[in-house]
Amino acid sequence: MKIYFDTDPATGEIRFHHEAILGARQLPTWKNAAERDAGKRPVMVDNPACQIPAGATEISRAQFEQLMAAQQKGAGIEMRGGRPVAVPRALSPEEHRATRRRRRDQLLAASDWTQLPDSPLSVDDRTEWAIYRQALRDLDMDGEAWPLSPDGEEEE
Repeated sequence: MKIYFDTDPATGEIRFHHEAILGARQLPTWKNAAERDAGKRPVMVDNPACQIPAGATEISRAQFEQLMAAQQKGAGIEMRGGRPVAVPRALSPEEHRATRRRRRDQLLAASDWTQLPDSPLSVDDRTEWAIYRQALRDLDMDGEAWPLSPDGEEEE
């Protein structure tokens, strides 16, 4: 499914539109079932049910995912050269804490399985994960450092 972007005419904010939600811009059609069954290439026709604005521009899934990952880490998204780009921005102390808390909560949730009684981890591994999870709970929300997870992955 394709992803598109445009700017809201009222606010100037960048908006993203996904075909899976708003409908594909074009749909494949064949003259008859025999052509379809024979593997002939379809003719693409406009989808009248599509709710993606006419002026929206397609963006690759990889670009969209990069923008969303950067935004999750506190970057803003701005239009530059007619394309959306992630722009690092200085966070207020409150935004910095909220961003760290949100990421910390995600890391805790992603490692919940390590503490379940039926976890495939050894007792030693489960203990290492418990120590890591406690370090996340004790995280200095005003700082920059992150604890190293037992699987060796570092936060940025």
